[in-house]
Amino acid sequence: MPQSAPSNLEDPRAARGLAICDAAASEAIPSNYRENVERFRMAPVRSIGIGAKSSLKASFWRTDLEDTEVCGDPDYGAVMIHLGGGRVWRNADPIPGEMGSMTMQPFETTRWRLEGMVSFAHIFVPLVLLGDVSESLFSRDFGRENLWVPMATRDERLFAAVSAVQAGLLITEPTSLLLDSWALILSEILVRRFSSHTGRHARPTKGKIPSRGTALVVDYIEANIERDLDLAELASVASMSVYHFAHRFKETVGMSPHAYVLSRRVCRAQWLLDRGANGLAQVAIACGFSSQAHLTTAFRHHLGLTPGNYRRARA
Repeated sequence: MPQSAPSNLEDPRAARGLAICDAAASEAIPSNYRENVERFRMAPVRSIGIGAKSSLKASFWRTDLEDTEVCGDPDYGAVMIHLGGGRVWRNADPIPGEMGSMTMQPFETTRWRLEGMVSFAHIFVPLVLLGDVSESLFSRDFGRENLWVPMATRDERLFAAVSAVQAGLLITEPTSLLLDSWALILSEILVRRFSSHTGRHARPTKGKIPSRGTALVVDYIEANIERDLDLAELASVASMSVYHFAHRFKETVGMSPHAYVLSRRVCRAQWLLDRGANGLAQVAIACGFSSQAHLTTAFRHHLGLTPGNYRRARA
C-alpha cells in the first residue's frame, strides 16, 4: 500500500523538486461574475469553481436586467450560452443571441440588452490555458487579441462540449481533474475554431508517455490519492505541457487522467473495505472523494453495487 505524501509539506511536489505549473488553476473570481454579484445584486442559480482552485469556472444565471454594462476580465476567455428566455443584444451587434446560441464576454467593457427574463451560463477558461494549448498545437503565443466568438454563434463542437459540461454538473461532483479536463476540451475548441490561429496546421499530438514518466505519474497518484489532484501537477510530474500530457496519458493508459484517478480511488476504497474499514465517510476522505455520496456513485458505477452492499457481501 503506497504511503501518503508527507503532511508537513504545503505542496508535495516540492519534495521531489518538481516544477509547479498551476497558473491555469486559480482561486481568482472572474471580474464579471463578481460584478454581477456585487454591483447588480444578482445571485447565480449555481456556480462551479468560483473561489476554488480550478481551471474551469462556471456560473448559471436567471435575470431580467434590461440594459447594463459589464466589465470583461483580461485573464479569462468567457463563453456565454443562452439557455432560455428572451433575446440578448451585445453592443451594436445586429444579430441577437437566442436560445441555444453562444457568444463571448469580450475582455473589455460591454453593453448588454436583455428582452425580458433570460437564463444563461458563463463558462470561464483561463487565458493562460488557452496559451498552453496554442503553444502545444501551433507553437504560437496566445493573447486576448487572438480570441473572438461572434454573437449568436451556433457551432456543433462547441455546443456539444458546453452541453457535456452542463450535463456533467447535474450528475456528478466535479473534482479539479474533471474541471481541468473540461477546460482543456473547451480551450482546444476555442483555439482551433475561434482564434486567429484557426486553419493553421497543428502539430501531431499522438504518442505515448515514456515508461519512466508513466511510472512516475502512477506512483505520484497512488501516493497522493487522498488529495484533490489537478491536471497541471500530474503534467509537471511527467515534465510535459498540460495539453500533451492529457492526450498522451490517454494514449498510454487507455483512459483520461480523470477516469484513471477515479478508478484508482475506487480500488483504494475497495482495498480499505476488504480490510474491515468502518465509516464510509472516512473511507471517502481517505480515497480522495469529495463526499460519501461521491464515493457511493463512483463505487456503484465501477463495481455494480454500493460500498455498503459490498461490505455486507464480504462479511
